[in-house]
Amino acid sequence: MSRGKYLSLEEAQKSGKLKQFAKEHPSKGDKKAFDELFERMAKLKKEK
Repeated sequence: MSRGKYLSLEEAQKSGKLKQFAKEHPSKGDKKAFDELFERMAKLKKEK
């Protein structure tokens, strides 16, 4: 596998370098907003 400037997700999975991939591709999300949304989704009741 040829590697460019950054490690691809597929290459990271195959070579066991997921920590390196995460370091090269930092998250830019809003953790609080995600947690609140996920919590609301988990608590939804099924409609009858």
